[in-house]
Amino acid sequence: MDRRILRMGVVAITTFIPWLISTASLEAVYQLPYVLFLSVYYLLLILLFGVAFGFYFWGHKEEDVFTVMGTALFSFLLYDLLYIQFVYQGEVWFLNYFDWFLPLFLISSTIYWVGKFLK
Repeated sequence: MDRRILRMGVVAITTFIPWLISTASLEAVYQLPYVLFLSVYYLLLILLFGVAFGFYFWGHKEEDVFTVMGTALFSFLLYDLLYIQFVYQGEVWFLNYFDWFLPLFLISSTIYWVGKFLK
């Protein structure tokens, strides 16, 4: 098997773990006031993706940080779209700047800077 495909799979799995934990925890923090909900959600994303990709870059120092970040974002978007399409039953009111696009920026920045720091 091609090493690039294998590495992309490892990044996709590394992305899946914090995505799953953050998606599962959304139900717990959903009842909070909106500003507090966003603050907890942002901190949770930074913490989960920082730890997950800290472990990833600790064992894969030779990987290009930007390529890993791009693959992780693609995987995250794919997981979110599949979840919204096939599992989620509620309204998609959260597909706005503060609930979807800003978290993507925080995730990508976290992955990038963790990778740069650990290289």
